[in-house]
Amino acid sequence: MMETNTPIYINNTQIENVESYIYLGQRYSTRGKNQDKVFQRRITAGWTTFAKHRHVFKGNIGTCLKRQIYNSGVLPAMTYGAGTWALTTHAKNKLPAAQTKMLRSMLNIIYRDRITSG
Repeated sequence: MMETNTPIYINNTQIENVESYIYLGQRYSTRGKNQDKVFQRRITAGWTTFAKHRHVFKGNIGTCLKRQIYNSGVLPAMTYGAGTWALTTHAKNKLPAAQTKMLRSMLNIIYRDRITSG
């Protein structure tokens, strides 16, 4: 693909040339595919949603209700558009790690407790 630096004008206003932009919560790039950044953005969105509901996750509310809020709010924020992700092995391991950290936090289990899922 041939790159040009010719400015584009609409109604006598020059359109800004950008290398990446966010549309409907997804990051798009004009320079190759950098899926790791897209993936990290989704994990950050999950943590942001988790933080917004911290009073619920850290409160004295039943685990069932915490799980419902997590499944309906946090997981969709983290996995929106996941069907289109082409990920590296490193990136694939980050999602389960972030989910485990969130679940441990919800259950007030610290890493030193050495409680495993199995």
